[in-house]
Amino acid sequence: MPEDEKEPALETKPFLAHLEDLRWTIIRCVVVLAIGVTICAFSARHILNALYRPLREAGHDPKEFLRTLGVVDPFSIHMEISLFGGVILSLPFLLYFTGQFLLPALMPREKRFLLPIFIAGAALFAVGVTFCYVFVLKATLQFFLAYNDYLGFGPMWTAKSLIDFEVQMLAGFGLAFELPLVILMLNLFGLVSSEQLASKRRHAALIIFIPARYCK
Repeated sequence: MPEDEKEPALETKPFLAHLEDLRWTIIRCVVVLAIGVTICAFSARHILNALYRPLREAGHDPKEFLRTLGVVDPFSIHMEISLFGGVILSLPFLLYFTGQFLLPALMPREKRFLLPIFIAGAALFAVGVTFCYVFVLKATLQFFLAYNDYLGFGPMWTAKSLIDFEVQMLAGFGLAFELPLVILMLNLFGLVSSEQLASKRRHAALIIFIPARYCK
């Protein structure tokens, strides 16, 4: 067995010491997340303006088109975009702190892959969010506006429903872009083989085809 594939000597830390490491990892993650959320909370108007851009490009003025129906809707929207923006802003640091906690338990070969995997994970999530924002949101809003017109409805959306929809779309695309990395990680750690993946191609194609056909 190559030298770098040999199993490292296990740490002799007591259980309480590992709990202490976990506690500090959680504290660091909470602190950096709180900083990200705070930054986004103070930038809420700029973030909202960016989220309204696809609607403007679809031909509607948000001030004329959107409404708030609930008393606390503006506060709920503010908190939602602050939390979502804070997660995106702090994601590299969250992954780094998590990696620091997991690093001692990994094999030497796995340690070499840890940093590139976390960097790639953050980058892929950002690429997915950007792709959705630039290419998908405007087309999706135009589709649903046209669908309302086709069925004879006069759309009057609430600001909360639009922001909820856009945040879910952005998060969904960000997570979807992580799928190749997840499969690669499972393969590297020996949990899934290329033969297993190849044998399930037809099932995956069928699963993808059914909702794609339904949503066409």
